[in-house]
Amino acid sequence: MTLISRQKKILLVTGLIIVSIVFFGIKFHKTKQEPVNLEIWGILDNSQTFLPIINNFQKQYPYISINYSLKDKNTYHEDLLRAFGDNEAPDMFMLWNSNIPYYQNKISSLDLKKDKDLNLLDLNQTYPQIAKDELLKNDYLFGIPLYIDNLALYYNKDIFNYYNIALPPATWEEVLNLIPRLRRINNQGQITRAAIALGTPYNVQWNFDIISALMMQYGSDIVDIDQKQTTFKYDILSNNKKIVPGEEALKFYTQFSDPRSSYYTWNDNFANSVIAFSKGETVMFIGYNQAQKIIKEYNPNLNYGIASLPQFDNNSSNKINYGDTMSLVVSQNSKYSKACWQFLKFLAQKNVSEFYYVQTKNPPARSDLIQNYINEPVNGIFIRQILTSQNWYQYNFQEITKIFQEMIEDITNKGKSPIQAIITATDRIDFFWNKKQ
Repeated sequence: MTLISRQKKILLVTGLIIVSIVFFGIKFHKTKQEPVNLEIWGILDNSQTFLPIINNFQKQYPYISINYSLKDKNTYHEDLLRAFGDNEAPDMFMLWNSNIPYYQNKISSLDLKKDKDLNLLDLNQTYPQIAKDELLKNDYLFGIPLYIDNLALYYNKDIFNYYNIALPPATWEEVLNLIPRLRRINNQGQITRAAIALGTPYNVQWNFDIISALMMQYGSDIVDIDQKQTTFKYDILSNNKKIVPGEEALKFYTQFSDPRSSYYTWNDNFANSVIAFSKGETVMFIGYNQAQKIIKEYNPNLNYGIASLPQFDNNSSNKINYGDTMSLVVSQNSKYSKACWQFLKFLAQKNVSEFYYVQTKNPPARSDLIQNYINEPVNGIFIRQILTSQNWYQYNFQEITKIFQEMIEDITNKGKSPIQAIITATDRIDFFWNKKQ
């Protein structure tokens, strides 16, 4: 029996409707996302800082849950390496950028040529050079910068006021001039209060960074990455005079712990420099922004100020500061690297970065936030120094730090000359660096 024309039209229209429903149903149907659980390991920042950030992220990506764990900074690298060895590494973890070369083969990088959200042009406009140095390699991004910390001078305001010292020293020469006034020595010739905590290999917090800063201020690049060798043992021309930057830096640093020096003011008998400052046992020390948290823990009522890192008189017009960038990276072992990078991109947004800064007061990594907060009363010192801060490539930060400390010890405890200590140290660094390749 044949269908009449009207019935054919009804069947045709019905068929088209069914096909359309199926087509658009398939096109616009959102496949249910499998739940993703991510683990972040952090240092210095507590979980309360990240909880609101994570909650806001989960509003956009409800299928991704994130747990943040604050780890002990003293055992962090040991714990991290053990976790990688046991195949239990977190999906994301925090690293100082100077640590990235050591961990590079454990990081899942982002291919900027393939990514639709981030590109080199945007990154170059968003972050200062120090934040990008170890994070960018060719077209690959190793992580997202959280903040940029740098060295500054901490000083005890009450003691400065007692001696009618109105302003903190701006140059190293001014630091030296203050030592006879600020240090205290008892009748037995023992130092009971140091003017500044410098000169020793182990109880000066961040001594490695301080010596690196001094070498740079004396004109050294410290290493030649292309040649895979150190350079601070070679002489350069400075103010029409040949100097060896490494030697000058070590001579300057170690004079503060040399009993034969007129600037002797610090020794191994003191506690860690930040703790000694908190207890009033030293009037000044060199430290990062993070030192404020330590001071607050040991002496919340201490009346102290923070000033720019001193420069040398003949170099004051060309300021060189020393800093490091804290970044969040993705583990090579994570099964969810795409989800991890979604969170890192979320962190990179200006409003999220600004919220993080307001919560932590860690000097911001984004250039626009640096500009916005450069005149903050306390943190402004660290923020202003970001654009003149440098760091240097460290193939193995733990190995090099140990060699630097032994280099100081060779001078202070073993009687070697600065140049002898430098030759021993640079030979070791060059040997291990090339052996690694």
